Amino acid sequence: MDVGAFVPLSLSDHEGHVAAVVFVRGCNFRCPFCHNPDLVMPEREVEGPRLLVADVVERLRDRCGFLDSVVVTGGEPTLQPDLADFLAEARSLGLGVKLDTNGSRPDVLASLFDRRLVDFVAMDLKAPLPRYAEFCGVRADVGAIERSIGCIRQSAPDYEFRTTVAPGLAGEDLRTIAEWVRGAKSYVLQAFRVPAEKSLLDPTWAERQALSRAELNECWTQIAPLVRGGGVRA
Repeated sequence: MDVGAFVPLSLSDHEGHVAAVVFVRGCNFRCPFCHNPDLVMPEREVEGPRLLVADVVERLRDRCGFLDSVVVTGGEPTLQPDLADFLAEARSLGLGVKLDTNGSRPDVLASLFDRRLVDFVAMDLKAPLPRYAEFCGVRADVGAIERSIGCIRQSAPDYEFRTTVAPGLAGEDLRTIAEWVRGAKSYVLQAFRVPAEKSLLDPTWAERQALSRAELNECWTQIAPLVRGGGVRA
């Protein structure tokens, strides 16, 4: 895998777990509000020492008595040709696996579920289908997105769908998304923010107005009956 960063300890990326986080480079989306542009477009990154997968595995091995999970995020992990091999290595260390994905590669997800290499998957739902290209920055294959939703609902051991409520998304958009995944185990609204140490793929989006936390809470009261769980996440 093309590893962009490794975080040895996180208590927030896999709820209820002591996790390490592996960030991979490369993504097939260009979401303008993405705050990992160096991972999405590695050519922007200042050249430096590369993290080898073998070194990451060794660091996980050193911590496997303390960690109970590894989170693989990005970028888009399902683009990595050796993702399954890495997850199998993590499994061999007794670690649970959480995978973050944009849902663009349903066949990869299906294969990972068949091999029981993932315990939890978090899939981003960028926008209602008619607005998907606007928020993912490319002409996404929405049929693939829908197949991933179905695959996750049918085969994932545990999962959540989530939407980063980027500037321009309104309450009616969020309700439309919730209707799209009606009955899902978990749907999460993530507040839009720009971390102090980060920049956005399109910096002009940092100046745009997004729904406030209070507005998100109000939206949630309207859509909560459509799903089985979830909520608003800061």
